[in-house]
Amino acid sequence: MKTTLPQLHPRPNDAFEAALHSRDLAYAFEGFHFGFLEQYHLDIETIRAENVESAEYRIFHPTKTVYEVNVAKLRDALPEIHQKVVHLRSCDVEKFLGRGYLYACAKSAAGDRVTEYERVNLADLRKVLTPEEIGPYVVARERVAGPEIITAAEAKEHGMA
Repeated sequence: MKTTLPQLHPRPNDAFEAALHSRDLAYAFEGFHFGFLEQYHLDIETIRAENVESAEYRIFHPTKTVYEVNVAKLRDALPEIHQKVVHLRSCDVEKFLGRGYLYACAKSAAGDRVTEYERVNLADLRKVLTPEEIGPYVVARERVAGPEIITAAEAKEHGMA
């Protein structure tokens, strides 16, 4: 007789307990998933490294066709079309030009409209201000995370009862 997961861990009838049960199983399976994937890849490495052969099993490498544009050929053959469709990803532009230069360009092109989009990384600010100086410019705020179910006793501990 096979033992199934629902037999080992039956889903509770209470909706809150069922939600907690599902969450706990999801976290457990996530941990198992990564652990088993890591072990799978280690096993494949061992098979290759030790030249293990089997009459019953084979390692096969599925392929998937991916299409991409030959940019150099398009540039040479159809330069006008190339100029109409060529672009750089924003993260690559940032690598070439830097955030400061991009900000200056955007500010020059869009003026004060950029103000609402301005961002400063805390790590960058820490490089130019001392811990004493940085305090007034850092704001802590609460952000709603995903829903959590806790027991009534835990809610009481957190003053939510």
